[in-house]
Parts: sequence; C-alpha cells; structure tokens
Amino acid sequence: MSVKYEILKRLVKWSGIKKHWLNSSVEELLESRRKQNARNRIPDLREEELLISKIEVMGFPVLKMEHRTPSQRANLFLIGGGMISAPRPGSIKKALRFAKETGLDLFVPYYPLCTDYPLTKAYEMIHETYKVMLRDYKAENISVLGTSSGGNLALGMVPYINDGHRDTPMPAHIMAISPGTCVDTEEEWERMLELDKKDVAIPAQYMKMAVEIMRCGDDSVPDYMIWLQKGDFTGCPRVTFMYGTDETLYACAPSFAAAMKKYGVSYKMIVGEGMFHCYPVFPLCKEAKEGWDEMIKLMKE
Repeated sequence: MSVKYEILKRLVKWSGIKKHWLNSSVEELLESRRKQNARNRIPDLREEELLISKIEVMGFPVLKMEHRTPSQRANLFLIGGGMISAPRPGSIKKALRFAKETGLDLFVPYYPLCTDYPLTKAYEMIHETYKVMLRDYKAENISVLGTSSGGNLALGMVPYINDGHRDTPMPAHIMAISPGTCVDTEEEWERMLELDKKDVAIPAQYMKMAVEIMRCGDDSVPDYMIWLQKGDFTGCPRVTFMYGTDETLYACAPSFAAAMKKYGVSYKMIVGEGMFHCYPVFPLCKEAKEGWDEMIKLMKE
C-alpha cells in the first residue's frame, strides 16, 4: 500500500466517522441526520460540456446532467448514505466528474430517506425515475451505478421489477459499489464482526440497527429490500460488484455471488485488497484512483 493511502486511512479512523453511525438509540441517530439533511443544499453547478437541470419525480428532486452533444446513453447514479443521509455537494461534484469522463448523461435522484419513510418509498421513486429515463433512452443504453446503500438500491431494481413491475424492461448493466445490505445469517454476521476490526468507516452494529431504520415503522417492507441477497434476480442484466477487503459490507459478498450463480447472472466481483468502503469513488491515493479508472472504463463499455 502507498504511504498516502496509509495516511488517508489513519486520518479517517482518527476523525471518528465510524462513531457517527452509532447513537444511544435509533431515534437519536435519525434526529441527528434530519438536522444534517435540513442544512444540506443541492449545489449550483455549471459546466460547459453539460446542460444541468432539475426535475421532480414524486415530489423529490432529480438532477439531470445532459451532454450538449447529444448522447444516446444514460446512467442512473444512486449516491449512498446509509438510507439516512442525503447526497452531499461533494458527492454531486463527483457525479459531475463521472458524467464528463464517461460521456454518459446522468440522472441523480435525491430519493426519499428512511429518516421519514419506509424503504419502499425510495424504491418506488427510483423506479419512477428510471421510467422517466426510458422515455428518452432505450433500456439497452441505460446503466445503473450505486454506492453503499445506493448500491443496494441499484441492484435492488431487479427484484423490484420482478415484484409486480415486469412491464418495465431491465437496464443493461448494474454496478454495485460496496452495496449495503443487512446480514441474513449467523455466518454473515461472524464475517462482518471480523471485518469490523479493519473497517474505518462503517460499524457492523449499524447493519443491525438498519433493519429497524429501513422499516421506518412499516412491517410490510419486503424482505428483499432489507436482505437483498434474498431477492429474485430472474432476468438480471450484467452486474459488476466492487468491494474493499477491509470493509464490513464485504461480509455479504459471498451471498451475492451465490445469488448471481443461482439465477444464472453474468457478474464480475472486483475486490480491492486492503481497501476501504467505496474506495473507487474516493480517488485520493494511487490505489483508489486505480479503482476509479476501472469504474469509468467499465461504465464506458
């Protein structure tokens, strides 16, 4: 590992970011995030190459980044945040960079969060955003990329379509970067506890709290939305997973691999040795930059 990476990892650890995901109660954590989200603003972006606008889907904002030279291809870009944090301005600027480097038109939804809604609301809004995209782009020209909980939502589009929405065609390619799903078995939990010793960002315990958070008081939330490895991936398009070996969520990678094999899905599992949560979208050191470059290359294909 490069010296810069080791310094970065230590800085993240010393910042105490991991502790920010844990409060003495679920409600205290949610109230803290509600206050943070209330202060969050959609950045005012300008870029010569892109026409940037905002639309609304189900009353929630979606940023559109369209190339001034018309593109036939688009990406649904789902930014994570544990289902309780809205996309930060820095993440939106990263999406802008992604759009420029891939040549893809981008749709970035500010989907409803589980601070106030059950997870079903986010799935519904993202599905409706995808249907908006289908008005102007063919399904075979649409890819989906999600980071962390956004990776869960990206991959979860498949079982959602299979759960009563089969009139909607599947996208062409899904990339799930460190998809955030809850542990389903004791084996997964034991792996997650071991990885928790290495993870500098996401505590294993949050993935226990997340079950209650994602239900948001609604016991009718389908199991696959919380335990995505249980989903029906019939007809799933090509999937690329990206994980770091030093993150808690990597504990569920074997279960996802098993699910892909069960449904005959063409998939690729890219694992960054010694790398942290969502490392490709934090290209601040050589190893993470290599992940970013690989992500861009795959999404351009």
